[in-house]
Amino acid sequence: MRKVYFARAVDNRDRSEVASSRQRMVDAFASIGCEVINDFSYGYKDDKDLVESQLANIKKCDILAADLSIPNHPYIGSIGEIIYAHQLGKSVYVIYGDYEHLLERPWLTYHVDRFFRTSDDLLAFLSE
Repeated sequence: MRKVYFARAVDNRDRSEVASSRQRMVDAFASIGCEVINDFSYGYKDDKDLVESQLANIKKCDILAADLSIPNHPYIGSIGEIIYAHQLGKSVYVIYGDYEHLLERPWLTYHVDRFFRTSDDLLAFLSE
């Protein structure tokens, strides 16, 4: 079973929406034989504990999938995760939604293996 680290916006968002959207993706990845291995990002004693946990999970994953589809969201944590995964040689895929401007960002395009408009497009690709 392929292990997926799922990066997404959590800061400045409603916790219940973040939880429900994460669960939808956990279920969707499971349906194609992938396991999401990172947790919900709450309950850590401090920032260092949080980041070190996330780095450890990125080391264990086969794929980093990042949903960057909210227009004008800064995605600082997700961008750091993308760069770290790329440096480790992990497959890095980004969902961009209607935020096509991301396809023109040199630092992002350098570190991403493939972009997908929707999560369904990503899941179809991984199912092949």
